[in-house]
Amino acid sequence: MKTINKIKKNSKKVKRGIFLLGMIWIGLSCTDGFDAINTPLYPPDPGKSEGFGEGIYLGDSISIEELAQLQANISGIGSEFRNFSYEGLYNDYQITTNLTHDIYAGYFANMNPSWIMDTPTYMYHAGWSDSRWNHFYLHRTAEYRALVRSLWFVGHDFKNNTGPYLNAFYITRIYYSFLISMLTDTYGDVPLSDKQLQGLSDSESASFKTQKEVYDIIFDLLDDALNHIRPEDQNAFNWGTNDRCYGGDVNKWVRFGNTLRLRLALRIANADPEKARKEGEAALIHPGGLMQSNDDCLKTVPKFAPVDLGGENSGGDENIYALCSYKWSDAGMNKDLEIGYKTQSFILDPRCGVCWYRPLEVGSTETHPIESTRDFLGSHSGDFDIQKPSFKHSLLRSYGLNAKVLRNDAWFGYGRESIWLSYAESCFLLAEASLRGWAGAMDKTPFNYFLEGISASMQYYHISSSEEQKYINSLHILQDANANPFANSDREGMLEQIITQKWLAVFPNGNEGWAEFRRTDYPSFIQLPLINSSGGDVSEGKFIKRIAYPSEALQNNPNAQYVPTGTRVWWDVADTNDGKGVRQQPNNFR
Repeated sequence: MKTINKIKKNSKKVKRGIFLLGMIWIGLSCTDGFDAINTPLYPPDPGKSEGFGEGIYLGDSISIEELAQLQANISGIGSEFRNFSYEGLYNDYQITTNLTHDIYAGYFANMNPSWIMDTPTYMYHAGWSDSRWNHFYLHRTAEYRALVRSLWFVGHDFKNNTGPYLNAFYITRIYYSFLISMLTDTYGDVPLSDKQLQGLSDSESASFKTQKEVYDIIFDLLDDALNHIRPEDQNAFNWGTNDRCYGGDVNKWVRFGNTLRLRLALRIANADPEKARKEGEAALIHPGGLMQSNDDCLKTVPKFAPVDLGGENSGGDENIYALCSYKWSDAGMNKDLEIGYKTQSFILDPRCGVCWYRPLEVGSTETHPIESTRDFLGSHSGDFDIQKPSFKHSLLRSYGLNAKVLRNDAWFGYGRESIWLSYAESCFLLAEASLRGWAGAMDKTPFNYFLEGISASMQYYHISSSEEQKYINSLHILQDANANPFANSDREGMLEQIITQKWLAVFPNGNEGWAEFRRTDYPSFIQLPLINSSGGDVSEGKFIKRIAYPSEALQNNPNAQYVPTGTRVWWDVADTNDGKGVRQQPNNFR
């Protein structure tokens, strides 16, 4: 194990001096609790367990000069983490995600005639890919670098494995793992180095890791964090309001980390079943547990929201979906989502009317939308029969007057949070884990978890229990025992139902919706765009499978090579359509 130790002689004295300097800096004495050994649930010596990559462990000694610099920087870590936990997914959302992932997932359709032949129909847009790469990766990696070494070394008692900032260190790594997972699911192989993980270098010229290697690193980071974070440590530094996700609640971070680990384990279930089971079961049996309720959802509250909802009571940064669809009228309901709302039950999915307007009447304004009596209507991707503003297709249900007030009948108000991993998704993850027979998920049947996932989604939208039950009772699969895969042990059929309802619950998070469609090829009703503008990158009759690397990465990194957007990522083991454009029968149990 390499360490960054510039002082070779008298190492014991140096380490002791470093520790004392750290204690003096943060104003702690040897009797303030950090010298006391908490009885850990897990072995000490984080990151040195067999199987961890070298970049997981930052070392246990540094130069006095670096420590002094880290101590000088520690006062600014709160604002650094505040930005780190807010901007990655939110910044420039329309061009980084809404015009790609959200459309490829089948959630939104483009309503702007000037973009018909652009990314919505598979054209590569270098500037938009650059923006996503920068916000998810380069900018967040720079913030990660500014955080992790200070959090690891300042005040760290390596003998007893205690320190005031260790929980904050592990939370930072959990969130960075989350961002990297979405980066690799978008692009495939990505540059990631040991020094980068240790906060010692930037990401501009790091060697590309295969997606399998990136997933191994993510699992190592999560395992290390979840097995050494200590929510019970009352003396630990807390992010508080600078934590834009959970307000400093360490237990919620643990539950999110375990749920994320289970999500990613299932993502690789077809590509590496043995590894998937190992990682999934580790998440399932972890004493910190998975998400417990809708209060545990990982979210971003826009700065526009009232202070008591986690906002800053300042203008700007409204709910990103409300902006893209309602305010700008650039994104409407996708025909795939319309089909999903109308075909799973004998009644219309009640989430449809909460989230979407019926087509608006011509002349209605942003502040006074006039809803027609026409049916909810989605658009096929690539349809030329669109307009901006749209009066033919459904727009997201929002409002401009009293926009800071959150309403149940128009869910996507300007102050509404955005959800990136929900409790409902956690229930569906458990349903699939139970279907696969993973330890820790066998307390209930896949069907029980399936129903809990639907209920959790309905409850998130404050839909009444009577409406929820009416929808569930009217599910097509419950009307015919012969067509119910849960009743006849049809594993592939059960998974199709689980993923289809999961897809409906995950809306509007296109990052996850698109990833799950590529992995499982469900829902089966997601359609190709009417035109293909990829210039040959995606074959006719095929779905897009990744985003092309940004021009910046190709120019600045000698290890980067262009990969066509029709090329499947590692965990996407079988193509959705055959060479003639006909949907193939999925096989998700290999």
